[in-house]
Amino acid sequence: MTGYLRSAVAAALLLVLVACEQDGGQKPESDIARRGPALVAVAQCLIDHGQVPKKEVQGRSWYKNDQVVPDASFTVWVSGHHDTVYEGKTLHAWEDEATAAWPGWRCPF
Repeated sequence: MTGYLRSAVAAALLLVLVACEQDGGQKPESDIARRGPALVAVAQCLIDHGQVPKKEVQGRSWYKNDQVVPDASFTVWVSGHHDTVYEGKTLHAWEDEATAAWPGWRCPF
């Protein structure tokens, strides 16, 4: 499987998970179901509080009207920043922490 195809599949899964959470309004049961919306919340938190510079995300397809709207390009961005440290933790650590607490996770800033 090529890198592009892997990214597209991962993005599709993320979008389905986020849509299911938003559509059903039910508490997600599995780690996979929580990971998508938790990651979106983490990215939004980091951007809103200047940890990810807005100029870095301006014009990206997944950042519209100051909101993270996940798509395939978002998945590629996340993959490229997985080990980037924000406020002493990698993006991956932020994602894990938010997923474990989801849906109760709140931006700590």
